[in-house]
Amino acid sequence: MKFSAAWLWVAGVIVMSFAASGEAGAGQERAGWYVGGGIGVNWTSQIDQEGWNRDTYCYPDSGCEPEGRPSPDIPGYRWMYNLDLDAGAAFEISVGRMFNNWRVEFSAAQRNNAIQQQFKSIAYLDGRPTPSPADNSPRHTVTSNSMARIDDLTTRTLSVNAYYDFTDVFERITPYVGVGLGVAFVEISGLHFSTRYEDTANPARDLSEFNSSQNADLSDTVLAGNIYAGTDYSLTDQTLLGVKLTYSIMDDIEHTGSYTMHAMHQRDPAFSNQTTFSGPRQFSVMFTAKYLFGD
Repeated sequence: MKFSAAWLWVAGVIVMSFAASGEAGAGQERAGWYVGGGIGVNWTSQIDQEGWNRDTYCYPDSGCEPEGRPSPDIPGYRWMYNLDLDAGAAFEISVGRMFNNWRVEFSAAQRNNAIQQQFKSIAYLDGRPTPSPADNSPRHTVTSNSMARIDDLTTRTLSVNAYYDFTDVFERITPYVGVGLGVAFVEISGLHFSTRYEDTANPARDLSEFNSSQNADLSDTVLAGNIYAGTDYSLTDQTLLGVKLTYSIMDDIEHTGSYTMHAMHQRDPAFSNQTTFSGPRQFSVMFTAKYLFGD
């Protein structure tokens, strides 16, 4: 896990938890354990993907020199993608305890989103743009066919939450707000990248030594902070039905990946790349149910 601004959520959870403990001794208008669950839909903000490696090859389609060999002028490559995420399913289970207007809760949630990956840019590792061959130059006849995709983002979260219930607003309807802090086990599945080279002037020329391929499922464990708002309706004395809104903030996702095929394998069989995904921001709407037990 990485330290970031999400740690600010710790203060909110601690303060509200201590407040809940103080309320517990002030009276017993509401007290007792409950279990709950929810199901709904979530939306995830656009994620920026940035990757880099220390590949020093000058590829035969790039117009650089010396062509087709490692070059001391190339420190490596850096690339950027934008990831657009479709709306996906969300569900949650929880167990908690009431202390009058306060609740302290432990929850487990899962959210899933399909990903649309869009290429943004590529440059050398030091930020210089990679050269392109002149369109009218007969010397550069090599083309590269690249394919990149990512299938899904899956987020599984364990969180400690504190809520304040506004019990005196309506007779059977109880609005509430809350905060939470936890860990998110993030998986980005189905990452694929491949490049194939071909000489259009001489299709029989073998350029397979420059081909590359990567297939991976990326995972990381990051800190997550949540803000909650919702309302419950008392169907019976022990059963509550409601709607819950959740806004989640997570740390950046980082991964070290290997290639199944790469030109640099000739020099370093363990050649790898680094990928960072900007911390997702997720918003979900869930229909919830709670069952209250006696004290």
